[in-house]
Amino acid sequence: MKKDNIFKRIIKSFYTMKVGIILLVVIALASLIGTVIPQGNDPSFYRHTYSPLMAEIILAFKLDDMYFSPWYLFLTGLLLINLFLCSVNRFRPIIKSSFKDPDLEKKLVSINDFRDIGEVNDSRKLFKDLGFGDYKETTINGNNIKYKFSNKIGHLGSWLTHLSIIVIILAFGYGRYKGFDETVYGVPGETLELENSDYKIRIDNYNVLFREDFTVEQYITELTVLDKDGKEVKKGTSMVNHPFRFGDFNVYQNSTGWAVDALLFKNEKSYKEKILYKSEVFVEDDKKIALQLADFYPDFDSKNPTKPRTVTPFLKHPVALYALFYDGERVDMGLNHVGDPIEWEEYTFVLENPRMFTLLQVAKDPAVPIALVGGIILLVGLFLSFYVNPKEMILVEEDGNKNKIFIKQSKNDKIFERKVNKILEELENR
Repeated sequence: MKKDNIFKRIIKSFYTMKVGIILLVVIALASLIGTVIPQGNDPSFYRHTYSPLMAEIILAFKLDDMYFSPWYLFLTGLLLINLFLCSVNRFRPIIKSSFKDPDLEKKLVSINDFRDIGEVNDSRKLFKDLGFGDYKETTINGNNIKYKFSNKIGHLGSWLTHLSIIVIILAFGYGRYKGFDETVYGVPGETLELENSDYKIRIDNYNVLFREDFTVEQYITELTVLDKDGKEVKKGTSMVNHPFRFGDFNVYQNSTGWAVDALLFKNEKSYKEKILYKSEVFVEDDKKIALQLADFYPDFDSKNPTKPRTVTPFLKHPVALYALFYDGERVDMGLNHVGDPIEWEEYTFVLENPRMFTLLQVAKDPAVPIALVGGIILLVGLFLSFYVNPKEMILVEEDGNKNKIFIKQSKNDKIFERKVNKILEELENR
């Protein structure tokens, strides 16, 4: 029996908002950790960046991929269950209180704070002056009862807010499960493969607009979407704050950088060539030789070569900072004027045709319409919660000049309260 009671208490606890608030706080704190710790990097990154103990904690508890870790998903699931059960448990009484007047006879029995007032000459004016408009009338136990329950739909606000959170969380989970988000980069003329889709993106043109102080004003990528057979699906332009959209996909203009054509010669014969992007490594001949484009300066400041920097962002005096590796060891590092050879043993690298590349973020989120519905429900719920104040007024007319009145509002409203007190004091003092 004790075990059954404990089990029932655990189940009942999921019907309480207290548990929901605790879960929300825990998830919020966990999400804060997820914003502080970089997500999705290789384990070596964490072992290099953090202390050995901290790195092992991050990896052991999946803090490097926290939003997909079992414990984070478990907490989110518990919150969903809590919100769902709370919503189901409150649905019938909330709907009833939002669209139907309460049982007046039962309500009169439960009220113990009626205010005695004098004779009411004009009930209709009193209801109107107190902001209730017209009233309903009935007789209970020989007394004439005039009453009005206003703004009842305001009771629905908190329930809709909870419902919206469920919808938004489900949309987030569905979007994470069915959608994807990946980053691709390339130079004009390249066709970029999307790992999570049959579509491809061809970079048709790329341009960077600069202000007078050389800060970036806009990145502009003209692109074409191709299907798996290479047929054009849609053409368009992606810019910062103006993503290119096709179907469920959004292509965001993210960043930029420099790339060069890297040519490798072995024993003075052409061996291999590729587009080398900043920070990338060109590895060839069974990993015997490698060249890294460590940095690139389009307008190199030759007056201060010990502190490499670019004077302008324009291609005037291009210089590359490279690192050369041979048999797995770094053997050279230096500055290279584009077009000059970089030689080691039988190998020669030549860097040429520098140009800027575009970095695009391609995202597919089929849950956007669901999240939009959740957002609309949330706005409606918040509006009803904060701006629609349910209130009720009951006037009981007893024998003679004995009258009593009950006025109540669900949410605190000092202005309305002062108005009510002023009018009732005038009636009481007659």
